[in-house]
Amino acid sequence: MPKGMILAAGRGTRLGPLTAALPKPLMPVANVPVMDRGMAVLRRLGITDVCVNIAYRAQQILDRYMAGDCYGLHLRWSVESEPTGTAGGLKLMERYLQDDVIVVVSGDAMLDLDLAPLVQAHEQHGALATLATITVNDPSQYGVVVTDRDGRITSFQEKPAPGTEISHQANTGIYLFAPAIFDFIPPCQFCDFALDVFPEILYRQLPFYALPLEGYWTDIGNPGDYLQANLDFLEGAIADQGDGDRIGNCLIAADALINGATLERTVVGRGAVIPAGSVLTDCVVWPHTCLDEPVELTRTVLTPQGLYRIHEKEAIPLPQQPAGV
Repeated sequence: MPKGMILAAGRGTRLGPLTAALPKPLMPVANVPVMDRGMAVLRRLGITDVCVNIAYRAQQILDRYMAGDCYGLHLRWSVESEPTGTAGGLKLMERYLQDDVIVVVSGDAMLDLDLAPLVQAHEQHGALATLATITVNDPSQYGVVVTDRDGRITSFQEKPAPGTEISHQANTGIYLFAPAIFDFIPPCQFCDFALDVFPEILYRQLPFYALPLEGYWTDIGNPGDYLQANLDFLEGAIADQGDGDRIGNCLIAADALINGATLERTVVGRGAVIPAGSVLTDCVVWPHTCLDEPVELTRTVLTPQGLYRIHEKEAIPLPQQPAGV
């Protein structure tokens, strides 16, 4: 049976103020921490043993998953005091993962994918490594993968300028590895899959494949991506129940108090309080965010620490403050 690895040690610096008080893996999409989606995907494969590496605000993450349901997974935690890179994080857990195929997912990506075809392709090719890709309209935001007709990887192109792309297949950060992958990762030093490991595999012409998958995937790399993931959920792009009741085109947590506020395409988390007279459009209200006075907001993430208008890739602090700040 394959084993799982969730990479969740990133700081999420591009998310700016949104991660000042909440680590990226715990950021709620449809009122559920984004890392839950990676756990659910692994569990659907029948995987029960999963390693997770964490660093930034590690205790918050541990508190969340040690106190609640983890989809029936047995989790082993690696708390990193220094950055180790994507491959270095995997290397630290080698003793738990070295006996079988390893399925690696990101703890900070929103995904709704069936990975069973990826496992099947990996086995059929006898591959050392297999990557999941997804078709994107704008490759300039991603590392893209170039393959031959058989799906064998021939090269990569990192965030190509518009019009220069040679592929529309984005690397999702979902990988399958044979245990021999550990031979390509040096111990006790920073090591990155894209920068260090994959170029070496290509150079040695070892079996290295990619498979395009159908479904939903997005890297929540900036505040605009984060807001869009929530809006995608509301539009039905993600086959996920979320946490709450669907009321019109909104998702409202069961114990949230909206007090007659007018809401359009908005997610409201548990324990949130929105006063009467408020108008929220295309917004995300984090759990336990309480407002004292009515507000009229569009494309805004409301958190217990502050309110942030989302403009393209940036989160801009607003002068209005939640209760208690």
